[in-house]
Amino acid sequence: MTASIRNTTMNKTLIITLVVIVTAKILIFAWFYLFNIYEVKISVNPNSLKLNSDSKIEIEAIPLNSFGTKALFRNISAKFDVQSGAELVTVEHNSKSSVSVYSKGIVGNVVILVTPSIGMFPSKIKIEIED
Repeated sequence: MTASIRNTTMNKTLIITLVVIVTAKILIFAWFYLFNIYEVKISVNPNSLKLNSDSKIEIEAIPLNSFGTKALFRNISAKFDVQSGAELVTVEHNSKSSVSVYSKGIVGNVVILVTPSIGMFPSKIKIEIED
């Protein structure tokens, strides 16, 4: 009778240990591959502005995980500096990681330097304002 109780206790202990180990492995996998930021993608939508003042471009810094998709529950900030052509556009900050750029109705080129808070190098975005 006591051998049976001892085996049941060992089986419960083994099951609990296995559940803890598997849960820990799943959590470590999730942190390193789903939540951790490996890269920052700069999204520019659309690629050029038109002359009318309704024309706008949205520039957003998106944190990517190891699978190349948006990192879950993670946000970053970015600094947006107009390097040239500041007189051609109006910049409106939407959030810490995105801006909207509006045309003032003058043809030309604008260069915006995007520096994410996480990342080694800034990105230059060249925007054409065309007819």
